[in-house]
Amino acid sequence: MAKPVMVVFSDHTISFAPTRVDRSKIYGARKRIPVDTAGRPCVRAALTSDGSQLLASGMTAQGYFTTDGRWVARSEMVGVDADGTLVDSKPSTLGVPQIAVGPVDPLEVLDLEVESVFFLEAEPTTGGGIDKLKGGEIYKVPFNYSAGLETEVAYLVANDEGVFALVGKPVAERWVDEGEAFTPPDVTEEPDDLDFEAL
Repeated sequence: MAKPVMVVFSDHTISFAPTRVDRSKIYGARKRIPVDTAGRPCVRAALTSDGSQLLASGMTAQGYFTTDGRWVARSEMVGVDADGTLVDSKPSTLGVPQIAVGPVDPLEVLDLEVESVFFLEAEPTTGGGIDKLKGGEIYKVPFNYSAGLETEVAYLVANDEGVFALVGKPVAERWVDEGEAFTPPDVTEEPDDLDFEAL
């Protein structure tokens, strides 16, 4: 069982058991399975660009090849930013108290690129943060389900069904007013020529 999401409101900490929400849990799911002429399920595979190797499903998740053909395992890989500086891995926030910021403007949630949604089942408690959420207030906390190179943001919202965390990355968009001329951003590097025949 996953560690709890621990949220610190002004007066106390509430622990939530997180359950990821996806379409299949809400609407159910069907899966099409391709079969051969004998009725056996087909297995997806791909050829390397030179046609010398057959890659079965899951093989490419174990590592990568460099341009000179050297195998690099995922355990050897590190994260770097746009400047080439090493980026430290950010730990999971589960089981670690996170201070709730808010209440925030509901319009702030519209600037979130939602990556996942979690149903949060609160420990038996009353008052405090739960009442605030059910009263329509929205709070945000740092969120990482597992360790990664970035820490995402979770907006905590509630309705009659319960408490939910909308998890993702804030997106800063600049809108152009009516009549305002749009100036595209400067591009310092020439884009690579695309070979549409290869696609």
